Amino acid sequence: MKTSLDIKHEFLPEKIRWNHSYSVGKKHIDDDHRVLFDIYNKMVDCLNSENSRGIFAELLSNMTDYSLSHFSKEEEYMRGINYPNIKVHREQHKDYIKKTALYNSMFNTATPPDLYQAVVFLRDWWKNHILFEDIKYERYRREGILKNISDAIKSVATDEGKRGSERFFKERVNIYGAKVADVSAISRKHFGLLADKEKSSVFALCQELFKNGVLEESFVACDWAHRLKKEFVKDDFELFEFWINNYITNWATCDTFCNHTMGEFIDMWPEFIANLKKWTLSPNRWVRRAAAVSLTIPAREGRFREDIFEIADLMLTDKDDMVQKGYGWMLKSCSKPYPEEVFRFVVERKAVMPRTSLRYAIEKLPDEMKRVAMQK
Repeated sequence: MKTSLDIKHEFLPEKIRWNHSYSVGKKHIDDDHRVLFDIYNKMVDCLNSENSRGIFAELLSNMTDYSLSHFSKEEEYMRGINYPNIKVHREQHKDYIKKTALYNSMFNTATPPDLYQAVVFLRDWWKNHILFEDIKYERYRREGILKNISDAIKSVATDEGKRGSERFFKERVNIYGAKVADVSAISRKHFGLLADKEKSSVFALCQELFKNGVLEESFVACDWAHRLKKEFVKDDFELFEFWINNYITNWATCDTFCNHTMGEFIDMWPEFIANLKKWTLSPNRWVRRAAAVSLTIPAREGRFREDIFEIADLMLTDKDDMVQKGYGWMLKSCSKPYPEEVFRFVVERKAVMPRTSLRYAIEKLPDEMKRVAMQK
């Protein structure tokens, strides 16, 4: 009788590739999930491998054992934060172990388990459990921190400050009305109060602050992300790009985040400038602006000159004024170390270059250069 390993499947269950959406914001828990995904992916490989029943059985046993260890650590963490729904969560763990134990025991019987079915179960259980159940205890932990930040900002906000800030934006922006200096002080204080400054935990809080859509809270997110610059790794680019695509909706947040966090990241790994060039084609105006303003500080310091001019060329005739101002600002920064090059760039393209971009680009050039650049 043929088993599921004797029959090659035309459509294998997909492997689970780790990405930021699976992060619960705790490194030791995320690390466990990565290991479990790796075991699962090896099980997928077994489905279409010859004579691999024994390997599959061993992998399934390893996954069950590792799951038990992981659940023990996870439940200890939930007790530590006084998670109110720990009992329900623990029951889910027990049900999973019963199911996998049954699959394991069937290998010793005359009717081995349907391995394809076992893999599909594992895939669905882990994806759903992490995305919809594990995230609940971390949201519970973060809610108190986020509320304290929100309350602190509201306590120093005024209606006058709100009206004054709104005048700087064409689009609708959600603003409490606090002064930038006060928000900076609150950000600094509450970062110091964090019991857990692990990068994954702080980044999870940053994402919630961005997601809330309040200008002052987004400034806190920008500040906290930049504070961890010494811990940046290449894989963080995916998360930063996700934030820009999904949560940045105004020039102030775009510039604050990109000037510092993205600028710092690009200085560490210049090869990601290739990604910035791709951003210039995005339908999202803030992603396009981000392509330029991520380079304003490096531009001022004389780095990435050729890439800066290439990005400016890619956005040269962009119709969006926020993008025009963004790459104009990048060129203005570049004019400090390279005034002649920026002047030549502008003069050669002034027939098609938007006047908004042109004015920004030449703002710091000598008066005679500005006069020539402005001539029609």
